[in-house]
Amino acid sequence: MKLKQVKIILITCIFVVTCLGTSVALFKTPRVVLFKVVNTWPISMVINKFQSYSFPVNDKECLVELKRLNAKFRVQSSFKEGNGCRVENAVRLAKAGMLNIDNAPLLTCSMATQLVKFERDSLQPIAKRYFGSEVKRLKHIGSYNCRSMRQYKGVLSQHAFANALDVSGFEFEDGQSISVQKDWKGGGSKSQFLREVSSAACDTFRVSVSPDGDANHWNHLHWDTGPYISCR
Repeated sequence: MKLKQVKIILITCIFVVTCLGTSVALFKTPRVVLFKVVNTWPISMVINKFQSYSFPVNDKECLVELKRLNAKFRVQSSFKEGNGCRVENAVRLAKAGMLNIDNAPLLTCSMATQLVKFERDSLQPIAKRYFGSEVKRLKHIGSYNCRSMRQYKGVLSQHAFANALDVSGFEFEDGQSISVQKDWKGGGSKSQFLREVSSAACDTFRVSVSPDGDANHWNHLHWDTGPYISCR
């Protein structure tokens, strides 16, 4: 795609997103109406183009930075699928600091880098403060998935770019485990730990959604580094 075409798409995307945001802010458009508008082609197509060209820096320099961090990973070849799903400069992240990650999820380099930093700067300090023990394993229910967002059927999810991770729980060095599904509403130290981790994730990732965010996240914490900002 030529540079001029890219600029036109970006300008159009910014215009559409600005109009949608303004309509919500000024006229308090009901969510159901907003859903219908966003799900309408070509609005959804324009938003998908906006997403494709608005990722954080995710290139070979990012891979060099990731190698400097305390991470274990292998580089994944770039690929594309139908409906606009694509993965570029991604990795299979097996370990972030002291944290082993189940099934080495496929993540963009930028997402993997942020996860490694989050483990070091937020997750482990919070774990030690609550339980006096480090987290040794992160459980998840998926990263890459070529699909649309659940509420916006025509708009690609950040999972469609390997730019998101759904965290379902943690295991600690002392043997205890914490599950988002079981412990989020528990009210004890496990629940408080999960809520503080979710809140801290808002400062590292652009999007952090908890079970309090909506019904779709009842059993996991969603983190991504996409173009939007949301902390729920």
